[in-house]
Amino acid sequence: MGFLYTLIVLIYLMVAAALVWVVLLQEPKQGGGDLLGGGATDLFAARGVTGGLYRITIWLGVAFAVLSIIIGKIAR
Repeated sequence: MGFLYTLIVLIYLMVAAALVWVVLLQEPKQGGGDLLGGGATDLFAARGVTGGLYRITIWLGVAFAVLSIIIGKIAR
C-alpha cells in the first residue's frame, strides 16, 4: 500500500507541475472588460495553439481533482 500511495502522490505532483506550466504558457486575454465579464463570449471559442492548451488545461485539471480525491480516500 505504501508503494501505491507514493506512486499516486508522485503522479499528483507531476500533474500539478504540468498544470501550472500549461497555465503559464497561455496568452493572457486582452482588454480590461474581461474582469467584469465583458469577454464572456470568448470563453469557449479557443482556436489554434491556444485551443490545444485550453484542452490540455481542462484534462490536467480533471486529473488533478480526481487524484486529490483518490489521495484523500487512500490516506484514511
